[in-house]
This record gives sequence, C-alpha cells and structure tokens, in this order.
Amino acid sequence: MLVVIKKYEFFTRKTDFVRFIIKLGQLSIDLIKIKAIKLENVIQLKSFLGFYNYYRRFIT
Repeated sequence: MLVVIKKYEFFTRKTDFVRFIIKLGQLSIDLIKIKAIKLENVIQLKSFLGFYNYYRRFIT
C-alpha cells in the first residue's frame, strides 16, 4: 500500500468533507457549494424538496 502524504491533513481544526465543513464538535454546510434555487418544473421541485429534507437540520 502506498500512502501519499500530500493527500492528508493532520492536526487541523477544520476540514472539508463531501459538501460539509467539520470542526471540533460542529458540522455545517459548505456555503460556497450552495447555489441560488431556480425551479422550472415539477421534477426540479421534487428534487429541491428532497434536498431540503436532507439538509433540514442546517436550515434555521
């Protein structure tokens, strides 16, 4: 097994992981990856509702 040290971060207070920012004791959404919502048809509305249901713990 080959380990590439450049790919890993050690002793950090914050890291990005799959659209989330993970800090000590906190989990939040990466705001850079959120776009304006434009719904043009029913399929996009259903997709948005699924998105909202997944992220509802972050939306206040």
